[in-house]
Amino acid sequence: MKNLLIIIISFLTVVSCSSTKKLSDPETLPKDISFKPENNVSQIEDRENLKQLIGEIDSLISTEVCNDPTEWTFTAIGAKPCGGPSSYLAYPKKLAEEILPKVTQFTAMQDAINKKYHLMSDCAVVLPPSEIICENGKAVLTGGRLDKKEEVE
Repeated sequence: MKNLLIIIISFLTVVSCSSTKKLSDPETLPKDISFKPENNVSQIEDRENLKQLIGEIDSLISTEVCNDPTEWTFTAIGAKPCGGPSSYLAYPKKLAEEILPKVTQFTAMQDAINKKYHLMSDCAVVLPPSEIICENGKAVLTGGRLDKKEEVE
């Protein structure tokens, strides 16, 4: 009886493991979830919404010319998948009430997208800038990551 049970279990194991498809057939391999059409459409829409919102923020900022850096300040914007801001943004202090809610909305949207699509990043810490200078009427953040100048348009 014991031998018959072992033979039956062995037979069922072998039968359940057999497949009519070849494992080397690309159609049988699992697909990356990011290639699913509904995810691509959704991700494209989400990125477009982010792009539209940053465009609104940039449009507000571009209404002001930077002549005096003391009239400008900066804030963290965006969310890296590993945590922390993705960058910093200079803006005129007098437009804070209009800009800061949009920055908060952008950061929350980017964080949600990172989580929704399980995005990854370099996890490098983006340091805050050390100062704002005015060049050609635009605010430029200096210091921060690698001490490079980043122009804010």
